[in-house]
Amino acid sequence: MDRIFTKEMRFVDENGRTRLFNGFNIDDKHLDRKEFRHNLDDEFFKKFKANGLDIIRLAVTWQNLEPEMGVYNESYLESIDRIFDMAEKYGVYILLDMHQDLYSGFDGKSVGDGAPSWASITDGAKPRKPFFVWAEGYFWGKAVHRAFDHFWDNSPVNGEGIQDRYRKLWKMLADRYGNKNALFGFDLMNEPFPGSDSKRMFIALIGGAAKVFLFSGDINRCSLLTSVIRLDMPGILNNITGGAMAKIAGHVDKLAEQFDLNKYSPFLNKTASAIREKTSNGIIMMEQSYLCNVGVKQSVPPITVNGVREPNQCYGPHSYDMTVDTPLYKYANADRVKTFFSQMRNAQERLNIPVIVGEWGGNSDNSDTSWFPHAFELLDFFDEKQWGQIYWTFKDNDLDSPLMEMLRRTHPVAIAGELKSYGYDRENKVFTLKYTGDSKGETLIYVHKPFTTDIKYKTVEKYDNGSSVISIKSKGETEVKIQIEE
Repeated sequence: MDRIFTKEMRFVDENGRTRLFNGFNIDDKHLDRKEFRHNLDDEFFKKFKANGLDIIRLAVTWQNLEPEMGVYNESYLESIDRIFDMAEKYGVYILLDMHQDLYSGFDGKSVGDGAPSWASITDGAKPRKPFFVWAEGYFWGKAVHRAFDHFWDNSPVNGEGIQDRYRKLWKMLADRYGNKNALFGFDLMNEPFPGSDSKRMFIALIGGAAKVFLFSGDINRCSLLTSVIRLDMPGILNNITGGAMAKIAGHVDKLAEQFDLNKYSPFLNKTASAIREKTSNGIIMMEQSYLCNVGVKQSVPPITVNGVREPNQCYGPHSYDMTVDTPLYKYANADRVKTFFSQMRNAQERLNIPVIVGEWGGNSDNSDTSWFPHAFELLDFFDEKQWGQIYWTFKDNDLDSPLMEMLRRTHPVAIAGELKSYGYDRENKVFTLKYTGDSKGETLIYVHKPFTTDIKYKTVEKYDNGSSVISIKSKGETEVKIQIEE
């Protein structure tokens, strides 16, 4: 497998080709596991590749890795070892994600996941179960807020700071997996949350929402009122436009900036430095605070290692429609989510690093196709920005489910030369790729169904589901058109 690097806003391989990745989040957020909860065997990886997928964001938790202070869960780590070995066998990359939601599961007293109880200092505050959606704990969860406060303050546990212990865990993982051929990189913390500072941010959001709904031209108040009177939920939601959400989120930017600069950025720099003590391999992924998922500005500077800019870093933004995790998700609005991702594009250009979308999607029923138009709009947006994507999240039968009708799609894998643009016209079933070719390298394209094309190519892989990977060599200005045959 080629080692992956970054070059400005692109991922590149050892041959200098631009690489684009598509994959799944596969998570284990359950408590007290002895092994990773999914069995990723030969059958899984064969189907994974046949569906055009080549990266896994492997979501593990501190609680499962270090259930007792200073004692690593060897049986669990051995199951991760096997996943890395199988991934290498099939040419699939692994992004190690240290996952958390609501900081911790608090020994099952919360619906969250992440830190073990010994690393969760709440000052006596008790976690509570949600009434409607799991994320409520971020809004009113005093235990969640205090636990994050102590984490960012590096409060001591048995004489050693919580963050220092967290970095020791990352050093162990970097030492264990840093030389694995399947390693893509290290995602240092899922959706970091500011803690008690979030109270002011939520107040600013509510105040901003009131101003926007009362005074902004982005809201059609007559149409909104009519929809409310008629109890027309799709109408209500469609009146809350992307422009309106951007103005609401803007009221939080200054407060979020303080967290980014004073707490999150130092955490990233110190944790990346700990990893680099053990390995120079792997890309360091920067995420964004939980509130940035709804379009709040991300203000983190580039990651540095011992004061020097890290050469292999990327940005892994997440975003969902505000209806996610509720029955209203069938009314998800791509305009809103593209507005959020446009803010993340601004962050990418400021940082001058590549992007792979770490989470998006979020439909809980893998047999439901009604929301696919929303998903297709987002995939087209990612293609326009030349972003890779990792879908949230995998369930055991997804690779055989209708979900693959959306995720299995023709796309470039590796481009030998300067990439200009690519995209898939679903109405006419035509994929187009434009680039300036380098005759010394091979451009690889995954094609999801039987096809015709006028360009000379070689078949590299052929799969039982009718998909294939083809190779093209070209020099100079090149346009590839592939007609998909149904």
